[in-house]
Amino acid sequence: MAVIAPARPDAEAEALLRRYTLLGRSLDFFRRKPLGTIGLIIVLVFAVAGLFAEFIAPFDPEENDFASMMFAPNLTHWLGTDQFGRDIFSRLVFGARTAMIVGFGAAVGGGIIGLVLGVTSAYFGGWFDLVLQRIFDILMAFPLIILALAVVSVFGTGVFNVVIAITIPLVPRCGRVVRASALAVREVPYVDAARALGFGHARI
Repeated sequence: MAVIAPARPDAEAEALLRRYTLLGRSLDFFRRKPLGTIGLIIVLVFAVAGLFAEFIAPFDPEENDFASMMFAPNLTHWLGTDQFGRDIFSRLVFGARTAMIVGFGAAVGGGIIGLVLGVTSAYFGGWFDLVLQRIFDILMAFPLIILALAVVSVFGTGVFNVVIAITIPLVPRCGRVVRASALAVREVPYVDAARALGFGHARI
């Protein structure tokens, strides 16, 4: 009795299947967006450098070596040294960690605070929404750098204060985006149904 071999999918079906796999989507992204790929590689390099700075940096970034001031790049100091004899490559690697902490902390803090304020403003509306939006207008009227410098001058320097200085200007921008989406969701029927069933504000 003859056995009929199962039909193999054609090349078009295989390409479509490959496109919808994680690896296929990643390869498509890398091929279609080369600049985005380069940016992703740079971010990953800095992330790895920041996470493993102690193992990558050959010198203490704060160690002064007055016998090695202003050296040009060489086999010992890959990027040279500064006016205090500190290794520039080591300072760059440890600086990547600080930049990650500041950037991630400001993005998460601004996003969470903006999300809460944006949803609350859209949900309750009225005078609360009016006052909050005017505060957002005031904060957004100042240039980002000027507002950040003003916050640093009030609270002082330090990584935590820099995170606060960058988070404050991000809050109104995130809040405005979230508020616009929340205003559309507030009018859908299931929100009215939840109110009719007596659900509390937090649950809605």
